[in-house]
Formats: sequence, structure tokens, C-alpha cells
Amino acid sequence: MHRGLAFHLATATALVIVFASLYPYAGWRDPGITVFSFLSSPLPRHVLWGDFLINFSAYIPLGLFIAMALIERLGAFGAILFSAFLCSILSLSMESLQMYLPSRVSSNMDWLANSAGGMTGALFSVRAWHVPFVEDRIATLKDEWFLKGSAGNAGIALLSLWLFTQANPSLPLMGSWVLDEGSLIQRLFIPHRFSPIEAVSVALALFSFGLITSLMLKPGKESLAAVAMTLFLAIAIKSATAGFLLKPSVFFAWASQEALTGTASGLALIFFSRRLPPRKRTIIAFCAVLAQIGFTYFTPGIASPTSELFLFAWKYGQLYTLSGSTSFLARLWPFLALSYLGFIYRKV
Repeated sequence: MHRGLAFHLATATALVIVFASLYPYAGWRDPGITVFSFLSSPLPRHVLWGDFLINFSAYIPLGLFIAMALIERLGAFGAILFSAFLCSILSLSMESLQMYLPSRVSSNMDWLANSAGGMTGALFSVRAWHVPFVEDRIATLKDEWFLKGSAGNAGIALLSLWLFTQANPSLPLMGSWVLDEGSLIQRLFIPHRFSPIEAVSVALALFSFGLITSLMLKPGKESLAAVAMTLFLAIAIKSATAGFLLKPSVFFAWASQEALTGTASGLALIFFSRRLPPRKRTIIAFCAVLAQIGFTYFTPGIASPTSELFLFAWKYGQLYTLSGSTSFLARLWPFLALSYLGFIYRKV
């Protein structure tokens, strides 16, 4: 993996961790004790292994990406130590800040789990560095498909953040969700009051997303297949989390006449605009993202990425953190996309 790409992915992962750790970002107050007092607390007698595994797993990618970004400069041993140290410091900082949030509990067990996850990811980096598939094939695919330098690396990180938000099935696919009752067949074919606003919301969000994706690809690679594959991956992630974390009957709860109509319309718009000069696509994408933000503002109950279904509004444990952090990142993503488009405009 290229050092630049690993750095951008590490930055995106750290961003996710910070947002997840400080959710719900409200109710800050002075704890009245030192923020590091949790370190001297006795370890819990009963460990919630589900929470422990989530905390452990959350820092594995961060440790992996930091170490891979540093391994050429510091060597394997130095990259592992420095990556593990940074992961441990970040976790300690987040646990300390949680002391100021009444809805969060600072825990020395969480800090140990995070630190162990960071160390594990750093150790994986050394192994992965010498695996031909990781070292050669992934790097070759990246060089073949994505722009060189920061334009491609930042784009991949932006895509990764968007895909992470799809892990929350409460967030509507492409910014729109229609609450329909019944099976998938019933929702698609039994007549109901069709909502054009819902379909437009999906089409607009997919169009802006597709243009941004095309801009991070090399000339000649701006095919509809790349956008369709990313969309398919997002649907797979969303369906899997809905079906496995909740119940199989909601596996395809995202599907509706409005969602499919909007998706087809958005893909058609991407197809007809994919051959436009890069600067024109950048300007159109910028306007589309602004329109998406405005559409969300004026129709908050329909187009907002945070118009969650009660069924998916998790209120406990680490899933509560996942729900809140992905919702926050879904709000933030269009503004990150605007920043990326401003950056890419100067490159094309």
C-alpha cells in the first residue's frame, strides 16, 4: 500500500474514532475529579466481551494504516512501536474527554482494549507488507484506477468514510428512505402514493456521489461500472447490518419504488455526464452537492440523512455509539465532499 494512501486512510479512521468516542457531543460538564482517575480504578469483575471486542476491533485499522504509512521511514520495529503508541495516546485522550460527557463512561478496560487493538493492527501491517497480494496487486489496482498523489488518496479516504456511514441501517440509502410496510414484493409492486420528492432526493444524492467518484478516477476509467460497484457494496453493507444486527425481515428494507426509481435516474445522469471534461464535472458535482445540502435543509423529514426509523434507533451500548457517529458523519460528508471538489478543481 502506498504511504500516502495509508496516511489518508489513517486520518479518516482517526476521524471516525474521534466522532464515535465523543458522541453525543452534548452535556459537557466538569467531572469534579482528575480526568485520568479512571486509570487507577479497579478493573471490572465482569467483562462485557461484546463491548471489549468492538473496542479492540475499532483500533485495528488505525494501527494497521499508521504502521503502513511509517514502515518505509521507520522500519518494521519502529513503525509498530510508534503506531501502537499513537493509538494508545488517542484512546487515552478520548477516554479522558469522555469524563466531561455524562452520557459516556471512561474505562481503563476500554483503553486497554483500544491499545491492544492498535498494537494488533500494527503487527498485521508487517505481515501484510510482505504479502504479494497486498504489496503488489492492491497497489497496482490503485495506480491503474485512481489519480496519483493526494487527489486519489484523499478520494479513497472520502469513499471509505461514506461506506462507513452505510453500516448504520437507520441512515437512508443516498439520503432518502421510504417507510413502507410489507414484503419486498409488496413494496415494489402494490400501488401506493408515490413520492417524487423521495425519488428526486435519491437521484440527486447518487448523481453527486457518482460525479465525485468519477473525478478521483484516472481518465478513461470513469465508467458507470465503478459507481455501480461502489453502490452495490454500500447496499450489501446496509442490508447485512440491517438483517444480521436486527432481523432478517428487514434485510431489504431500503428498497422501495422511490429508492429504485431514484437510483436508476441517478445512474442515467452519471452515464450521460461521465465524458464531460473534468472541470465541468467538478463544477456540476459542486452544484449537485450544494443542491443536496439545500434539499436536505428544506425537506428535513424526507431528504435528511438523519431521518431515522425508530426501528433502527439503537439506544444502548456500542451500537448507540455507532448510530450516533455514523449519523454525524453522514451530515458532515457533503461538506467534506465540497472541500475535496475544491481541491480537485485545481488538479484537473
